[in-house]
Amino acid sequence: MRVYKNVWDCIQKMGNIPADEIDRLDNLYRVLAHQYNRSSAVKRIPLDFLRDDKFREAAENYIRPLLTKGVPSLFSDLYPLYDHPGKADILGELVSKLEQSLKDTGGYPGSVEKEPPSTLMWTLFYSAQHYDRREQYDIALTKIDEAIEHTPTVIDLYSVKSRILKHTGDLAAAAALADEARCMDLADRYVNSECVKRMLQADQVALAEKTAVLFTKDGEQHNNLYDMQCMWYELASGESYLRQGELGRALKKFLAVEKHYADITEDQFDFHSYCLRKMTLRAYVEMLKFQDRLHSHAYFRKAACGAIRCYLKLYDSPLKSASEEDDAMSKLPPSQKKKLKQKLRKAEARAKKEAEVKIEETNATTVAKSGKRHVKPVDPDPHGEKLIQTEDPLAEASKYLKLLLKHSPDCLETHLLSFEVNMRKQKILLALQAIKHLMRLDADDPKSHLCLIKFFHKVDSLPTPVTDTEKLIWGVLEAERPAFSQLHGKSLIEANNTFLEKHRESLIHRAAVAELLYVLKPDKKAEAVKLIEDSVNDLVSMDGEQGNVRSWKLNDSITVHKLLETTLVDHDAASRWKARCAEYFLYSTYFGGIRSSANNQIQKSPANGAVGLNAGEDSSLSSNGRLEKLNALKDLHI
Repeated sequence: MRVYKNVWDCIQKMGNIPADEIDRLDNLYRVLAHQYNRSSAVKRIPLDFLRDDKFREAAENYIRPLLTKGVPSLFSDLYPLYDHPGKADILGELVSKLEQSLKDTGGYPGSVEKEPPSTLMWTLFYSAQHYDRREQYDIALTKIDEAIEHTPTVIDLYSVKSRILKHTGDLAAAAALADEARCMDLADRYVNSECVKRMLQADQVALAEKTAVLFTKDGEQHNNLYDMQCMWYELASGESYLRQGELGRALKKFLAVEKHYADITEDQFDFHSYCLRKMTLRAYVEMLKFQDRLHSHAYFRKAACGAIRCYLKLYDSPLKSASEEDDAMSKLPPSQKKKLKQKLRKAEARAKKEAEVKIEETNATTVAKSGKRHVKPVDPDPHGEKLIQTEDPLAEASKYLKLLLKHSPDCLETHLLSFEVNMRKQKILLALQAIKHLMRLDADDPKSHLCLIKFFHKVDSLPTPVTDTEKLIWGVLEAERPAFSQLHGKSLIEANNTFLEKHRESLIHRAAVAELLYVLKPDKKAEAVKLIEDSVNDLVSMDGEQGNVRSWKLNDSITVHKLLETTLVDHDAASRWKARCAEYFLYSTYFGGIRSSANNQIQKSPANGAVGLNAGEDSSLSSNGRLEKLNALKDLHI
């Protein structure tokens, strides 16, 4: 393996490899394959540098035995090749040829030997993932349904179908399919975790928590997930709560992740004296390096960004104080005031009772299993209500922003959040610094363009400087403005039009230009809306060939709809856009596509956010996933 690794490191450093070097490498790996005929690495590595017919031959020789063996991870193994020009098309043609031959003759092309029946199922399994990667979701669902009909007892088929439905935008059906896969093997922790992730993506938080605690210790509910530092669950829960507008719960989850990293930092102190005493200096140096880059980890970055977004929302929409609530209540008629007070008292009593019952159940389970009564400390703020009552949300956001700026300076989102925080704090020069970093990282990103134009629009509206400090800041701004090539010798309107001409075919770029047009010229709202509605969802080419994939992406279309609904405040245009997108994204529940679960049988239960079925209908999920009489299994516990 060391030989393969060294050779592969040299290949990667070469970058674009000349044709004669490819032939030499091919001959080298042929010799190694003859010498180490049972090695998979010596067969897989050439696929990264071979091209055209040689790649086709090597890929077929590599894929055939793995399909026969039934290796579920084959697509994950070949996934990086889809970023190489032309190779995705070759893989698609190759798998289609193998699939057709297996259906016609029961064997591979050019072979007289019959393959086992499972080979066709694994070929369809790979083909579904291939079309999912190519964003041809109708074909992908057809292939995976064919594989499920061939062998309905393979859990991986349902997991992949759940992933395909997630990509189509039908999150409720994806959660239902993931739950069906979970019920097929209740002892598989990975499948259970995948199901929990799908439920959280569908904002079914209560059901996701009940599913996650099936694998926790002594049934201690989510407290055990916190003790285990299950950060992926806390991040997904926080994002779900943030989407639903429950800022307190979202902050509770995001700050829990931050607390884990603080605990990791404190735990490192136990090793300083130990490593020096045991003379394990190499491990000690590695630990110090790890500590230096601890806060650059992706989980911490996601948690910090989520917390900052929560604080920004709190600043933009502050909570009402007690006096303001009293004033609002005093304006109500006596009858409504009495009903509201009774409702609040009942809600408080119900929440208190549920908390007491939860604690009693936990203690009873612990006593039954261990014979000892273990009382855990009660969380005084389980829903994060105290966290959202901060007096200065921007000061709290700045704490995490400093860590992001220090440990994730090359992340675009870091400087986007820095711009938002500093603009609200009226820190003009710090906002300018964020703009310069955004231009350095990606000047063509629509969010970078938005920040640039909004910043100088704000600067142009500032009053004439009076104090020495204001004059100094103004001088810095005047000196730095020519440094931005986008604004050199242009007004903000001209710079915005130039950006549009450069990215006219991109939907999300057109939306950014339309938003800025409305910001710069509020009287041109109709023109901004027309700019968005004139966007064309053309077929785009993939790897140089005309494909069947539309240029619009689902997330971009959702962003545009929210822009029309909230920023431009044009409800008629938003309705037209939603109806238009429903024709393109047939499985999207957000747009109400005709093939989505929103228009079929899946519905959201108001009690716990779980996926349920309409009354009076059988337990099946249309074409987006079947759920056949597995409800009884959901009540089983490990």
